Amino acid sequence: MKARSQAGIVAVLILLGGYVIADAVDVAPGILTAADKPLEPRAYPEVTDFDVNDAVVPQSEDGEKLSPERIEQVAAALSEDSRNTGSTSFVVRDLQGNVLYDLSAERGRMPASSIKVLTSAAALNELGPDTTLETTTVLDGDKLYFVGGGDIYLSEGAGNPASITGRAGLADLADQSVSTLEAAGLTSIELVADSSLFVGPDYHENVQGSDQVFIMPMRPMAVNGGMIEGQHVANPDLHAAEIFADHLRDRGIEVSTVNTGPAPTITEANTAGVVHSAPVRELVDYTLTMSDNSLAEALGHLVAAHRGLDASFGGSAQGVQESLAEQGFDMTGVTISDAAGLSIDNRVTANLLTEVLAKAGSCTDCDLSSMPHALPIAGYNGTLAGRYDGLPSEGLVRAKTGTLIRANSLSGYFTTLEGETLTFSILIDELEPGTTQIVRPAIDDAINALATGAEYSAD
Repeated sequence: MKARSQAGIVAVLILLGGYVIADAVDVAPGILTAADKPLEPRAYPEVTDFDVNDAVVPQSEDGEKLSPERIEQVAAALSEDSRNTGSTSFVVRDLQGNVLYDLSAERGRMPASSIKVLTSAAALNELGPDTTLETTTVLDGDKLYFVGGGDIYLSEGAGNPASITGRAGLADLADQSVSTLEAAGLTSIELVADSSLFVGPDYHENVQGSDQVFIMPMRPMAVNGGMIEGQHVANPDLHAAEIFADHLRDRGIEVSTVNTGPAPTITEANTAGVVHSAPVRELVDYTLTMSDNSLAEALGHLVAAHRGLDASFGGSAQGVQESLAEQGFDMTGVTISDAAGLSIDNRVTANLLTEVLAKAGSCTDCDLSSMPHALPIAGYNGTLAGRYDGLPSEGLVRAKTGTLIRANSLSGYFTTLEGETLTFSILIDELEPGTTQIVRPAIDDAINALATGAEYSAD
């Protein structure tokens, strides 16, 4: 009865149109996610800010390592489970990169939001984990240019230094800019929004119609991810500029018009103000924990710009793919179409995902080392907050979810009874429409069996 009910819910959503992703409670992302977002974490700590304590992990009595035979048994059970109507890839590696088991490791499959793992790896490598995104004002005569640098989570008011989103505030930028305007003797200006960092269409060619509710029109600046009351605004850059203009007016500056156009080259002399986003490693944290489509694609656009490509959807896909190849990862069978996982043309292998995760989990001083911390924890936060409830592996799995109408995936890490951390990727595509939610608990049961030694119980 439960399976039929879940299938009915998904069928209704399919009729409503397009892309059904269930990364959180597992009906839809972004505005349709029903799980509460966790409290915003404090600023990324310095090494001196915390003590490291070993987690208490349950130990098996015999202390045996998880064997390839056991993984094969569970993978076969998942493949044959009646809840799984699709085709399965299943790979497990240790953190040294050794493959313990693989099923169709190099088969390119539709990854859905699991592709955000790859986007994050490219962003950390290309942009650098400590890099912040600048939103700048430039004064040229009586024109004040409001220049987007890729931060789509500007705060409408003052910035919050303890938050990932809203770290940079438009009120703070206004304070700086007004000081510069007053020094120049200006009380009236024309405000010009410069969104030229990103080029090309607002949406990926595969994201049309009702699917567009899952991502904002791609512009290099926005307030709160371009959202107002649960909906994306049509022009997030102009929306941000209008809010900024109101701040200027509140401070005694007359703003005659608000329009768009390219700013002159930014120099120290003409900079009127600048505010900074959270570091890229924290933006990656938010992207992976909350499966934020808009932020993932903004990071992809920034990767493209950093590599000298057009900061467009095409450049984003090319930039992420090239970055991963240059980092030495095996790109056999991989086609990246977008950075968020909304495109049905993406093809990613479980081999690549586990290779990236193994490197991130084993290095201590490389650019990818913050990625494991960014993944949701089973039963605790982000898109895994409502999963693994009541399973003994709750808290022992960190992974990136992904769901489309015909694909479901989970890629990340689990801790075994022996206390060993392994990385895994399960990619299932070619699902029968209406069954994507039904296969999700089967995936959870499989990882629970590997992590705890429990029997895999197929329906």
